[in-house]
Amino acid sequence: MKRIKITKTAVMLLSAGILALCWLLLNVTRTTVPAGDYEQKLRASEMTRACLEEIRRLKGEKGVPISSMNDINDTGVIGQDYSAITTTLGNLEAKRTSTNPNMAAMVVDMFHELGLEPGDKVAVNCSGSFPALNIAVMCAVEVMELDPLLISSFGSSTHGANDPELTYLDMEHDLIEKGLLFHKSDYFSIGGLKDVGGDMAPETVEAIRERLTGYGYSFFYEEDLLENIRLRYQLYRDYGDIRCFINVGGNDVSFGNSKVIVYSDGGILTALPENDHSTGLVQLFLAEGTPVIHLLNLKSLASAYGLPIDPVPLPQPGEGGVYYRYAYRKEIAWGALALTAMVFYLGRSAFHDQRRQKTGRPDHGA
Repeated sequence: MKRIKITKTAVMLLSAGILALCWLLLNVTRTTVPAGDYEQKLRASEMTRACLEEIRRLKGEKGVPISSMNDINDTGVIGQDYSAITTTLGNLEAKRTSTNPNMAAMVVDMFHELGLEPGDKVAVNCSGSFPALNIAVMCAVEVMELDPLLISSFGSSTHGANDPELTYLDMEHDLIEKGLLFHKSDYFSIGGLKDVGGDMAPETVEAIRERLTGYGYSFFYEEDLLENIRLRYQLYRDYGDIRCFINVGGNDVSFGNSKVIVYSDGGILTALPENDHSTGLVQLFLAEGTPVIHLLNLKSLASAYGLPIDPVPLPQPGEGGVYYRYAYRKEIAWGALALTAMVFYLGRSAFHDQRRQKTGRPDHGA
């Protein structure tokens, strides 16, 4: 009877086939289960929804119109096409994507990925461009019991909080007064060109500045952009051991003159791109080894965390892939590993037997 010749290639192909079959079975039989931080994510999202409902009420109270064409879910946090405090063009679909209250769950997920614990200090920089996302971040901070130093600017890109009579800081002030938010901005700046409103009418800026300082906010102003960045960075560093820098929107102080990070997918950043030599808050924190959560390009982030892009209707808290993880049948994986190990063992033994028969000498595995 003719013996079947065992080759190393045959053993490798058989093992690869077993592992491929295992991979297929693992994916076919996987299930979804709630993530370990499900309850925290849900609480942060419910807080965010309550805040957004209050802002919609406030907008009606102040007589600020809601555009049914732009704000298709009637959220109240989608602003005008253009206004006196509009800074740059913004992506309307991204703005509407940010109004999903489950964005707060995404931020909680990022906090856990970075290993943040209650009491950890975080630096937060917000513009007026994504008011719903600013709120989602601060709700996540509250639920995670973090200790933030928050600086916000009132300038906004198109369709953000660009109503001069209802800026993001006006919204925040109302939410603090109603007991729906708990961390007031420690400082505010103008935003816009070089963070000093170089593209805004001075009389509009002054009226908003007076109103916000009347609420008790501290005004931050520095004409030179690099000095502005340096002073703001020092404020954060003086606050203590900053475990994470969180940037929401595209304020000039965030990136300096960078053309790289602005267009990155964002999310968690731990290292500077090799071709980015500009100086902004993001770069300064990354250069010293402090991780950054960069929230700007919302459509790619939403997709990465299992949240819909430009959803209609607006999802309820608890909806989205960010709340769940895949569970796999471990016995399939262990069985495949055991079977692969057996194939290697038997194949090696057969291969050595063949060598002994061929040479007539014992094979010591040389």
